[in-house]
Amino acid sequence: MAGSILPLLLIFALLVAGCSQSDSGKTAQTGAPSTAAGKSGPAQGTAIELTPSPEGFPLGLATSQGFALQLFDSPSANQGFKKFPPETGFKRHFDEFTLAGKTHLVITEESTPARFYFDENRNGDLTDDRPPAEGEKPGLLPNHYSIQILYQDEKVVAPYRFWIFGSNMGGARFYPACHWHGTLTVNGTPYKVVAFDGNSDGDYSNDPVVIDVNRNEKAEDEEKLLPGAGITIEGTQVTLVSISRSGLTVRFKE
Repeated sequence: MAGSILPLLLIFALLVAGCSQSDSGKTAQTGAPSTAAGKSGPAQGTAIELTPSPEGFPLGLATSQGFALQLFDSPSANQGFKKFPPETGFKRHFDEFTLAGKTHLVITEESTPARFYFDENRNGDLTDDRPPAEGEKPGLLPNHYSIQILYQDEKVVAPYRFWIFGSNMGGARFYPACHWHGTLTVNGTPYKVVAFDGNSDGDYSNDPVVIDVNRNEKAEDEEKLLPGAGITIEGTQVTLVSISRSGLTVRFKE
């Protein structure tokens, strides 16, 4: 698997900007657009490419907590680790982290700064991915980390920044600390469009897309659209056709 994915990752590594506080540039996309289910299909409606932001909770949107890590002190045989990063002398934890329907191996390290090794290409080798994400604050938890997720069906790597914290239910949980935004123009008037991973699963295609029609910087219920739903803007009916799993592309039709 690594042989087929590594050339793709090398290309995207040059094109993709990280979802961090210092850089929130666009990612690159190739191949066919995605449907609401995240699978390639015939293009419908008008595509709008969204831009990543390292800020969470846009337009006052809320999120549920997602399960992240168990923080095991040693890897188990059934986790699938094949190759480990060189030892640094700091305590490590070994986990699986499911995002966008895919399970990734993770090593968290209690170094200074704390490190988050993420098996982006899912081949069990944690030495052939990007350098580990570093915590934005001291300590392993709680902290912000920024990773890149490979959405293989879209042939795109997209940034994902999240806040991870210890839970009184055991292990660690997280919620997204980033979103995607863009502009929909209707009858010459621009409206803000926002995609946010409200259910904390790394998949934007199963979350509502918000059009801030009344421009009050708040997500009203009638402005939250799932694929197939529509809203009237200045007398024009606008329907959400799809949102890609990555959050990069949203499609509307009038």
